[in-house]
Amino acid sequence: MKTASRTESKGRVAALAAVSTGILCLALAALAQTAAPATPLQLAQFTADGKLQKPADLDSWIFLGTSLGMGYNPGSFNAAHPGQFQVVLMEPNAYRYFVKNRSYAPGSMFLLSFYDSDKQQRSINQNGFTQADLTNYEIHLMDPAKGEKGHAFYVFGAKDTQGNPLPAGNACVRCHVDHGAFDGTFAQFYPTLRPLISKEALERAAQDHDIR
Repeated sequence: MKTASRTESKGRVAALAAVSTGILCLALAALAQTAAPATPLQLAQFTADGKLQKPADLDSWIFLGTSLGMGYNPGSFNAAHPGQFQVVLMEPNAYRYFVKNRSYAPGSMFLLSFYDSDKQQRSINQNGFTQADLTNYEIHLMDPAKGEKGHAFYVFGAKDTQGNPLPAGNACVRCHVDHGAFDGTFAQFYPTLRPLISKEALERAAQDHDIR
């Protein structure tokens, strides 16, 4: 009986030790995953003089949202002349990383394209506005190694293949950092991203109105 009890006792101790070791390993793995820095996305390509080359796959980027005649100050919208359509896309690898991790990887890029609004009665259209031609676009690069506060903006003409960086201290960076709902991005305006950010962040953005 004593021999059996000692054997059972040793078995219980071994089992407890194995369970404890397993829990410790899981905890360490989770901690390592949490603490590990985001892997940079090696996507942006630059010229020798610091211009951003137009990505070749823009037509495959992920749609985030669009607006018509959007303005930041009250009373500026004219329904008869609503201004431009603004279409926002996100580079696919950056989008997949965000969906998985709920954070932006260094090197994430957003595309903002501007299209004139067209009220001409083309074909069967009798009312409302459609997108006319592309006038210009810009790419927002999120990277601690680039730009101010990890944000850099590159401006392209409609037919440009290289984008010029906005200078340090530009208003775009300040506006994004101060008023973006999530990590310097206007995720509050993008139905594709809104469900993926916290309710608290959206509530704070909802209280942010006139920024004159």
